[in-house]
Amino acid sequence: MHLHTIRYPLAILYRVLIAFLMGYLCTYFFTLNATAMLKWVLPKAESVFLAAFIAIFFFVFFVLMSFSIHTLKKLSVVCLSFLLCLFLLSKWVL
Repeated sequence: MHLHTIRYPLAILYRVLIAFLMGYLCTYFFTLNATAMLKWVLPKAESVFLAAFIAIFFFVFFVLMSFSIHTLKKLSVVCLSFLLCLFLLSKWVL
């Protein structure tokens, strides 16, 4: 069995897991940050609804970005940096 026949499905699985699981985590932190920032200018209910609505677009953007980056190393760095920035921002804002 060739190594390429094993590595390619694992690369696809890794890309799908990064896109959806890391995308979910980043969307979670994005929604937390957006809600916290929108509470300053909007009432609480409207800020939650607007943050959730914008988070849907953020998740779609994240998944599309995950499948458009060619190398897995660059994908990992970009996704982890997104997650780290959003996590640190959530600790700073909240």
